Amino acid sequence: MAASYGGVPMAAYARLFPQRIRAMYVDGVVNQTLGWHRVSGTTSPFERAFARFTRWCADTAACALHGEDAGAVWRALTWKADREPIRVTSQQFGEGQLTGWHLRSFGFLGDPGPGNSRWLAFADAVDKARRGDGSGFADFALGNARVWAMPGALAMTCGDDRGYRGFAQLRKHSRQARKLSPNFGGAAFDSLGCAGWPLPVANRARPLPVRGLPPALGAGSTWGDYVLTRRFTDMIPGSVTVAYDGPGHVMYLSGKKCPIRHATTYLTDLELPAPGTVCPAE
Repeated sequence: MAASYGGVPMAAYARLFPQRIRAMYVDGVVNQTLGWHRVSGTTSPFERAFARFTRWCADTAACALHGEDAGAVWRALTWKADREPIRVTSQQFGEGQLTGWHLRSFGFLGDPGPGNSRWLAFADAVDKARRGDGSGFADFALGNARVWAMPGALAMTCGDDRGYRGFAQLRKHSRQARKLSPNFGGAAFDSLGCAGWPLPVANRARPLPVRGLPPALGAGSTWGDYVLTRRFTDMIPGSVTVAYDGPGHVMYLSGKKCPIRHATTYLTDLELPAPGTVCPAE
């Protein structure tokens, strides 16, 4: 059973010990076997969620950006912050600066939250940030940037073949990402952290031999990680991926009853749901 980044060690285990796997359930996972730059370049779920946000904001008077082009405001903010970083102070993480890269990487959450509370907070934070007050982003952006720079995080991920192999590759992938995703594209924060990693790559990104593997059951949110999870399960014949028709990430650990029911049935009785199964939002 693997969730989120757990798809990486899941694939490594399946490569090493296929005969020891009776069943596998993957939930919101990334498919590292494709190569990290293809994974990081999968920005369409974020763009779709952001489009939902802008439509919601246009229809919601309580949104701080109501009456404006919220997407244009966001792009202008991140463009300017790349050139004139916003100084912020976080009670938890101290003083720092927010660039457009920080905001694109850590500023937006696709899940609107209860009563659209997260989107209300995001719109308010954007409105304040364009006026020079980045406090609405300070804790989350600085905290995440610090986590991904910690030696423990780097030791966990850089051995999995992350990282740009030179400045030319960084520029190439950044340009491609910006074309695919005007709101969030650019250098991937996780790959930047592994630039210059001095140790040999232990778990190189490469195709997964699937002969002998049992079918996998996947689950993912149609708002975000369903496409990523399907890229994993589609490698293995006979697999099925359940679509959760709502926002979120990692359905099982989030307590979503319908995906949990399908996962439990499969892991205990080896019974897969029908292809195309959709769970309604809870």
